[in-house]
Amino acid sequence: MEVFVRGSRSSAQDWVRARQIPANQLPSLDQEQKAAALRGKISEDDYARSAYAGHLSQQRLLQQTLQFGRWLNARIEERNPDCHVESITLDTWQGRYQVTVLGGDQRVDFEIDEDMVERFLTTGSAELERAIYRLLDIYVPQKRVARAS
Repeated sequence: MEVFVRGSRSSAQDWVRARQIPANQLPSLDQEQKAAALRGKISEDDYARSAYAGHLSQQRLLQQTLQFGRWLNARIEERNPDCHVESITLDTWQGRYQVTVLGGDQRVDFEIDEDMVERFLTTGSAELERAIYRLLDIYVPQKRVARAS
Protein backbone atom coordinates (compact mmCIF):
# COMPACT_ATOMS: atom_id res chain seq x y z
CA MET A 1 0.00 0.00 0.00
CA GLU A 2 1.31 3.42 -0.96
CA VAL A 3 0.74 6.17 1.61
CA PHE A 4 0.99 9.89 0.86
CA VAL A 5 0.29 13.23 2.51
CA ARG A 6 -0.39 16.14 0.18
CA GLY A 7 -0.04 19.54 1.84
CA SER A 8 0.95 20.28 5.39
CA ARG A 9 -0.08 21.86 8.63
CA SER A 10 1.51 22.37 12.00
CA SER A 11 0.10 21.65 15.40
CA ALA A 12 0.76 23.63 18.55
CA GLN A 13 2.40 20.53 20.04
CA ASP A 14 4.88 20.37 17.14
CA TRP A 15 5.71 24.07 17.54
CA VAL A 16 6.37 23.57 21.26
CA ARG A 17 8.73 20.69 20.48
CA ALA A 18 10.48 22.78 17.82
CA ARG A 19 10.97 25.67 20.25
CA GLN A 20 12.47 23.35 22.86
CA ILE A 21 15.15 21.83 20.65
CA PRO A 22 18.62 23.36 21.16
CA ALA A 23 19.79 25.53 18.26
CA ASN A 24 22.77 23.23 17.56
CA GLN A 25 20.34 20.33 16.94
CA LEU A 26 18.18 22.16 14.42
CA PRO A 27 18.28 20.92 10.82
CA SER A 28 20.74 22.74 8.60
CA LEU A 29 19.23 25.10 6.06
CA ASP A 30 20.12 24.95 2.38
CA GLN A 31 20.87 28.11 0.41
CA GLU A 32 17.28 28.50 -0.77
CA GLN A 33 15.97 28.28 2.80
CA LYS A 34 18.55 30.77 4.03
CA ALA A 35 17.51 33.17 1.28
CA ALA A 36 13.84 32.72 2.21
CA ALA A 37 14.63 33.49 5.85
CA LEU A 38 16.50 36.63 4.78
CA ARG A 39 13.62 37.74 2.52
CA GLY A 40 11.15 37.11 5.33
CA LYS A 41 13.38 39.02 7.78
CA ILE A 42 13.44 36.15 10.24
CA SER A 43 16.44 34.50 11.82
CA GLU A 44 17.81 31.31 10.38
CA ASP A 45 17.14 29.60 13.73
CA ASP A 46 13.47 30.61 13.63
CA TYR A 47 13.20 29.45 10.02
CA ALA A 48 14.84 26.12 10.96
CA ARG A 49 12.41 25.74 13.89
CA SER A 50 9.53 26.34 11.49
CA ALA A 51 10.88 23.73 9.09
CA TYR A 52 11.38 21.29 11.98
CA ALA A 53 7.81 21.82 13.25
CA GLY A 54 6.54 21.20 9.73
CA HIS A 55 8.59 18.01 9.52
CA LEU A 56 7.18 16.75 12.83
CA SER A 57 3.64 17.46 11.64
CA GLN A 58 4.26 15.76 8.30
CA GLN A 59 5.60 12.65 10.05
CA ARG A 60 2.58 12.57 12.39
CA LEU A 61 0.12 12.92 9.49
CA LEU A 62 1.94 10.23 7.51
CA GLN A 63 1.83 7.86 10.49
CA GLN A 64 -1.88 8.55 11.02
CA THR A 65 -2.58 7.94 7.33
CA LEU A 66 -0.66 4.66 7.44
CA GLN A 67 -2.52 3.58 10.58
CA PHE A 68 -5.91 4.32 9.04
CA GLY A 69 -4.88 2.74 5.72
CA ARG A 70 -3.94 -0.52 7.47
CA TRP A 71 -7.21 -0.56 9.40
CA LEU A 72 -9.22 0.19 6.24
CA ASN A 73 -7.35 -2.43 4.22
CA ALA A 74 -8.14 -5.10 6.83
CA ARG A 75 -11.86 -4.20 6.69
CA ILE A 76 -11.82 -4.29 2.89
CA GLU A 77 -10.08 -7.67 2.80
CA GLU A 78 -12.71 -9.00 5.26
CA ARG A 79 -15.45 -7.89 2.82
CA ASN A 80 -13.65 -9.22 -0.23
CA PRO A 81 -10.32 -11.07 -0.02
CA ASP A 82 -9.70 -10.23 -3.68
CA CYS A 83 -9.60 -6.48 -2.89
CA HIS A 84 -6.96 -4.36 -1.21
CA VAL A 85 -6.03 -0.71 -0.72
CA GLU A 86 -3.53 0.21 -3.39
CA SER A 87 -3.00 3.75 -2.12
CA ILE A 88 -4.28 6.22 0.42
CA THR A 89 -3.52 9.94 0.29
CA LEU A 90 -4.36 12.54 2.89
CA ASP A 91 -5.03 15.83 1.11
CA THR A 92 -4.76 18.42 3.87
CA TRP A 93 -5.97 21.24 1.61
CA GLN A 94 -9.23 19.49 0.81
CA GLY A 95 -9.57 17.73 4.18
CA ARG A 96 -10.08 14.35 2.48
CA TYR A 97 -8.51 10.94 2.35
CA GLN A 98 -8.35 9.72 -1.23
CA VAL A 99 -8.44 5.92 -1.39
CA THR A 100 -7.76 3.63 -4.33
CA VAL A 101 -8.89 0.01 -4.00
CA LEU A 102 -7.91 -2.73 -6.43
CA GLY A 103 -9.80 -5.98 -6.83
CA GLY A 104 -9.06 -8.30 -9.69
CA ASP A 105 -9.18 -6.11 -12.78
CA GLN A 106 -11.30 -3.39 -11.14
CA ARG A 107 -10.13 -0.15 -9.60
CA VAL A 108 -12.31 1.95 -7.32
CA ASP A 109 -11.48 5.47 -6.13
CA PHE A 110 -13.36 7.16 -3.29
CA GLU A 111 -12.87 9.81 -0.62
CA ILE A 112 -13.40 9.91 3.13
CA ASP A 113 -13.68 13.07 5.22
CA GLU A 114 -10.47 13.72 7.19
CA ASP A 115 -12.28 15.05 10.27
CA MET A 116 -14.43 11.91 10.43
CA VAL A 117 -11.34 9.69 10.27
CA GLU A 118 -9.46 11.72 12.88
CA ARG A 119 -12.42 11.60 15.27
CA PHE A 120 -12.74 7.85 14.66
CA LEU A 121 -9.04 7.26 15.33
CA THR A 122 -9.07 9.34 18.52
CA THR A 123 -12.39 8.14 19.95
CA GLY A 124 -12.98 4.69 18.44
CA SER A 125 -16.58 5.78 17.91
CA ALA A 126 -18.85 2.94 16.81
CA GLU A 127 -21.06 5.47 15.01
CA LEU A 128 -18.13 6.75 12.93
CA GLU A 129 -17.03 3.19 12.26
CA ARG A 130 -20.52 2.44 10.90
CA ALA A 131 -20.30 5.55 8.69
CA ILE A 132 -17.02 4.28 7.23
CA TYR A 133 -18.57 0.84 6.69
CA ARG A 134 -21.47 2.50 4.81
CA LEU A 135 -18.91 4.00 2.42
CA LEU A 136 -17.41 0.55 1.92
CA ASP A 137 -20.90 -0.79 1.16
CA ILE A 138 -21.12 1.80 -1.63
CA TYR A 139 -17.65 1.43 -3.14
CA VAL A 140 -16.24 -2.03 -2.36
CA PRO A 141 -18.13 -5.08 -3.61
CA GLN A 142 -18.61 -7.95 -1.22
CA LYS A 143 -17.31 -11.29 -2.37
CA ARG A 144 -20.15 -13.53 -3.40
CA VAL A 145 -19.85 -17.02 -1.97
CA ALA A 146 -21.20 -19.85 -4.10
CA ARG A 147 -23.49 -22.11 -2.14
CA ALA A 148 -24.08 -25.75 -2.91
CA SER A 149 -27.73 -26.69 -3.14
